[in-house]
Amino acid sequence: MATLYDYIAAMAGAIASQKSALFTGLLTINPGAEKGPQRAAFSDPSDIDLYVLPEKFHAVVRAYLKAMRSIYVASDLKTSFVHLNELLVCLNRAAESQTNWICPALINCSDELISVYQVREKQFPHESSDVGGVDGSQESPLEVVASTINKAFKVCLTDKLLEPKLSKKQSIHFFLAALLKLYFKLDKLELAKSVEKALAATGHASPTPQNTQVQYRKYAVTYLYYSALLSLNDSDFGAAENKLDTAMVFLRCYKKPAVVAKQTERILMLLVPLKMRSSRVSLARREWKKYPSLKLVYHDHLWPAVRSGNVQQFDFWTAKLLKVFLKRYIYVLMLNLRNLCILRLFEHTHRLFGGLESKTPHIVPFTVFQRALSQSRAESVESVDLGEIECLLANYIHKRQIKGYLSHGNGCIVFSKTEPFPKI
Repeated sequence: MATLYDYIAAMAGAIASQKSALFTGLLTINPGAEKGPQRAAFSDPSDIDLYVLPEKFHAVVRAYLKAMRSIYVASDLKTSFVHLNELLVCLNRAAESQTNWICPALINCSDELISVYQVREKQFPHESSDVGGVDGSQESPLEVVASTINKAFKVCLTDKLLEPKLSKKQSIHFFLAALLKLYFKLDKLELAKSVEKALAATGHASPTPQNTQVQYRKYAVTYLYYSALLSLNDSDFGAAENKLDTAMVFLRCYKKPAVVAKQTERILMLLVPLKMRSSRVSLARREWKKYPSLKLVYHDHLWPAVRSGNVQQFDFWTAKLLKVFLKRYIYVLMLNLRNLCILRLFEHTHRLFGGLESKTPHIVPFTVFQRALSQSRAESVESVDLGEIECLLANYIHKRQIKGYLSHGNGCIVFSKTEPFPKI
């Protein structure tokens, strides 16, 4: 493939025979030490040169060769980014009339565009100058990447082919994962939600190992992780837990767990507190040993505070790890677990009071819990309002975490004699 004509002939053959790997290799910016400079040296093809290709692929070849020149000849990172974006735009248009054989090339071009953007960002960290968008508007480089990949997502999402084996929807989770990551980086969560809504409107099933091809499973895991972050941001803890559970099912399919150890730890950072909230379960001892950072945060500090009802200790470590929790969208979840910590404090207080009060151990004044909470917070009794105590108890009763009823007039709670603190 030493000449332009050889390259075009190979491209025509790959398209005609729908050979995904060959086609992807013809459009990568990393074709090898020898082929890269060779392709960069090709002259601009004429319409006659490109006659053997379907018309929509003419622009693809031209954009690719421009990108190769900007990389291998000019060594201009900014221009390379612009031309790579143009390549993906052209490939999106060409892909509209193709089956899913073209998806590996779409994915690879998207990956390479993101990679070049990342290198650009590192080399020019303080430069956020706008770049001309596809429609001529001015966008930041990151917005350009998101806009172009969003179009690739729509090409796959709106595929009308009824045959699943040929549908571009098979690769939808790569573009979903990429878009959600980009929108999180842009801090445009509403756009991330709109992408999820667009997917839901098509009736596309949530990814599972059964309905996801092997080569796309890693993208499904990334998508489920960021989708769970969206659910956490909306305080939809049940949905977040379900998504992360599914992501863990995907990761268990790997024969070598070490390959996905980092992904597993990221997911467990969210899933461990979700499980503690919903079912009060935690990791087995051998699992804690695998993930020392998780052990430090949860096993060593937060969970002992929750189990003992030590609100002061819980608040201390929550404040100390505030940045970690905010970055992972689990700070609100931590506040939710704080209520569990207080519940455990009230349970211990009820048990202690019952041992001291022999006649009516199931009737506990609000002031008893007021004193317990103030001591646990290392505050004065007066700093804890009785109204707060009554509100907390009412909330626990409503959530069926306590069995009993409040007597506002008598300033006490009457617990069930059989199971005052039901097990979940």
